[in-house]
Amino acid sequence: MRRLLVFTLCIAVAACHRKPSVPADVVARVGERMIALADFKRYLERNTGTDLAQMGPEVASAILDQYVEEIILSEYASAHGVEIPAEQIASAVRNDAGATVIEKRDDMRRQKLIAELAADVATPTDIAVRAYYDQHAAEFRSGEEVHVRQILVHDENLANDIQQKLKKGSSFDDLSSQYSLAPNAKKGGEIGFVARGELPKMFEDEIFALKPGSVSGVIRTDSSFHIFRVDERKPPGVVDLQTAAPVIRERLKEEEVRNRIAEVVGKARKEMPVSVLTKRLPFRYSGTLPKSENE
Repeated sequence: MRRLLVFTLCIAVAACHRKPSVPADVVARVGERMIALADFKRYLERNTGTDLAQMGPEVASAILDQYVEEIILSEYASAHGVEIPAEQIASAVRNDAGATVIEKRDDMRRQKLIAELAADVATPTDIAVRAYYDQHAAEFRSGEEVHVRQILVHDENLANDIQQKLKKGSSFDDLSSQYSLAPNAKKGGEIGFVARGELPKMFEDEIFALKPGSVSGVIRTDSSFHIFRVDERKPPGVVDLQTAAPVIRERLKEEEVRNRIAEVVGKARKEMPVSVLTKRLPFRYSGTLPKSENE
């Protein structure tokens, strides 16, 4: 009898210490919060427009990490007093067809937390701006650019006829409006300023050899014929510090905000255990989050 009682007590104690079972559809956990595969699929579709079945495992892993990090920030925000009034969440859901209350609540918590972090970031000093400018000089050099117009047609004889008219002085704008099939046809075929590397090489070689006011030969692609005109050329140049400063300040501030967010995620992961239940995923997980391979 005594042995039976001891055996029964052992079973009871073991049951008390056994981890609660995790629902079969759960693929990740953030603290006490469980993330189902269906939640992740919804996130994918809403943010990338792609079905999980059409996505490679490395990309899926990276996006799962991003999704879990967003949940971490939302849960951390809630644990540290960041809450959103129910009426604001309801209003946001009404304005975003297909969003759930939980999705909107998470988004709004996270956005509020990030806004608070950003508000604490000081405006970068002139010294910091100058240092960035000097260290990233190549970013503020511009290559040669040309201002280009285009006429596009699908008939070679028509293309040759248009080019002959252009050589005789006909208006490029008028011929573009009359014949071109390009989206910008009614605007004189204007493409705008382009730099090397922005257009296919077969176009680039011809265009950058033209002088302002001159017209290219007919350039044939698979099913189209193109004629270009160069209106203006801009020589290579350097963006001065005064012009670049506002962009640099914004860039430095964004970088500091990202650093603050990374610090918060690090703190949150110490407060809330995070794990990916890799065996439950329909792809081979290769992300950076802790793995739980026994569930």
